[in-house]
Amino acid sequence: MRFNRILQSIPLVPGLVIKGWTRQYEDARIILEQNGDLHYLNISARVQSFLVRGGILATGVMLISICVLLITSIGLMVSRAKLERSHEEVYRALLSSVSDNDNPDRLSMSEEQMVSLAQTIRDRDMSIRRFVDTSMVAVAQENVTMKSQLESSGLTEKIVKIIQQNSANGGYALEDDVKDNPLLRGKVAEELASNRGMREVMYSLPSTMPVPNYSVSSDFGIRRHPITGQTHFHTGVDMLSQTGEEKVHPVKPGVVVLAEFQSQLGNTVVVRHTNGVESLYGHMANLQVKLGDKVTLDSVLGNIGNTGSSSTGKHLHLEILIGGYPVNPQKVIRTAQYVQQIQNQQR
Repeated sequence: MRFNRILQSIPLVPGLVIKGWTRQYEDARIILEQNGDLHYLNISARVQSFLVRGGILATGVMLISICVLLITSIGLMVSRAKLERSHEEVYRALLSSVSDNDNPDRLSMSEEQMVSLAQTIRDRDMSIRRFVDTSMVAVAQENVTMKSQLESSGLTEKIVKIIQQNSANGGYALEDDVKDNPLLRGKVAEELASNRGMREVMYSLPSTMPVPNYSVSSDFGIRRHPITGQTHFHTGVDMLSQTGEEKVHPVKPGVVVLAEFQSQLGNTVVVRHTNGVESLYGHMANLQVKLGDKVTLDSVLGNIGNTGSSSTGKHLHLEILIGGYPVNPQKVIRTAQYVQQIQNQQR
């Protein structure tokens, strides 16, 4: 009977809360009597409103916390039940293999041995789960590092998607054996997918400079053209050799898709790498590769020069393009170098 009254009063709660929250309070005076003396306690309307609203908020927070705890507890109970059920299924499967005398290929073990084997399997299962949890902490930390470096590299979301769409694995897709593994689902699968996607982006980026020791005479971005004097967007960086070394190497292995003289850039080479990434080298003194050549980091594309109508002195013009969009070569290469350094330290 009392429980029914409580259920019947639940629909009235929202109305009481709204009424208490929106009510216009007036200053009040409480009279207290002590030892024949009268004492007056004044409570302003603002204080009354503060107390009531504070009580409503505190009650709401408490109820939400209770709901969260209940949901979490139920989730833990369900997970534990599933785990125990899987252990029980293993145990029953082992016992059934013993009781099936019709098949001589079945294992011949006593019930005590089966119980011991089932316990061993259970212990190993728990060890594997602990190992997965520990490994995922390292994966999550690596994801934070790579995400931060990607953001600092200046690569837009559009550029990142171009790399992932051009990758052989199609970006964030997980292998079937990973998707079907019950230990690698939910949050674990999300972290692994994110890690794989960012690794594909990082591995696609060049990580070496074409000239070992260099200085930058003109950076990537908006500048005043040294010849025309007009403001324009410089789609690459102009590099000077600090040691007199004039050989120009690819920033990443790939295939030469252009090797010719152009009016503005002079002797120019374009190397196509993986996942939509290309690199361009301009103003070189000569060309030491031809169309279709496969090049490595040790290959020589040409020498630093001063060819082309837009050149103002001996230097190398370097561009990194992803899906045809120019990106900042220095930031991209430094990002790839930093991530490689972090990963090498973890090995």
